[in-house]
Amino acid sequence: MTRRRAICLAALALTALTLWLLPRVHTQSPSALSGRGNDRTLLRIWSVSSVGGGESWLKARLRAFEKANPGVMTYLRTVTPDALYEEDAVLPDVVLYTPGALTDPEKLLMPIGNISGVREPLLRCGRWKGEQFGLPLCYGAYVLAIDSAIEPHEAATPAPTTLLGRPAATSPALDTTPAPYPLDAALKAETPLLAAPGCGLFSLSCLLPQEQRPPLPDQLSTLTAAEVYRRFQARQCPTCLLTTGQITAQNALVAAGKASAFRTMAPGEVITDLVWLGSVVKGGSDQAAALLAFLTATDSQQALSSQGLHTVREDMRLYYAGVEGEVETAAARALTAVNAYLTPQTIADAAWQVYQGQTGLGNALLPLL
Repeated sequence: MTRRRAICLAALALTALTLWLLPRVHTQSPSALSGRGNDRTLLRIWSVSSVGGGESWLKARLRAFEKANPGVMTYLRTVTPDALYEEDAVLPDVVLYTPGALTDPEKLLMPIGNISGVREPLLRCGRWKGEQFGLPLCYGAYVLAIDSAIEPHEAATPAPTTLLGRPAATSPALDTTPAPYPLDAALKAETPLLAAPGCGLFSLSCLLPQEQRPPLPDQLSTLTAAEVYRRFQARQCPTCLLTTGQITAQNALVAAGKASAFRTMAPGEVITDLVWLGSVVKGGSDQAAALLAFLTATDSQQALSSQGLHTVREDMRLYYAGVEGEVETAAARALTAVNAYLTPQTIADAAWQVYQGQTGLGNALLPLL
């Protein structure tokens, strides 16, 4: 055999081997998989928006789900809502989102049935035209933060949150009578109060009577929750509205000596859009609904306490101290979650009217449920 002929035969053999392997290599790509295999199932999860601490909790629970379901693999991807509507998109089995991220659930999502143990105000958040498209997995709330710079006699390093993790019927009551809002001291600052536009203004309206509401800055419409938190950390405003996830993060900084002391005021009722929902995408794997049920089961819900998040279960409480306990007590009295499929501007307009005293809280909330 000549050397030239040997080289040609080797090239042909390599080409044949490559063609034989190609389908097997292709099926290992998460974006190309159908979600089912001969002996393994790939469950694709897309997160288009989340609540603070949610994805850390989720990653740990996905590992637990895989362990409890041999043969099932999960693939988590963070995307923008636009990715769901791309022409050539290979859609996931499960999509996770917060209110305002999706406005046409019937186009993408499958209705969910056989739900038990989840609080009705949170279920309403994921309901559209009489059908349950979204299952709430956890929620957060809005809390007023007050820097120790304007009331050093009141603010102090927060005490560690005490976990409960047992049925609500055995939960002790909390004494949550805070000191009043320091309006006079706040008004001495260039920016007395910061808050992002949107649902948080409902909570702010519950906390502060009309005569005690400082003016909000002109750039309110462009502020984000992240920017409000950054400016509070930089001590550019003495009071601001933060999410419970941000409060948890700030408490950790204070405890580590990396931030100044502050105190919080939690509203007497919880009105929130900080709900993380999960939905089954049309054509998704049979395991998608099983995953959502796993995430709302007792073990998964108890794990929310590591992130300062709140359980959606009606038979459970996680905290009995700290601001988390105050929020949970308030939610036990009254909890309202705005509908997930309304536009953010619709929510923002209604909340602004309430804060300005142009309409009552009940009148503004009713069309948002």
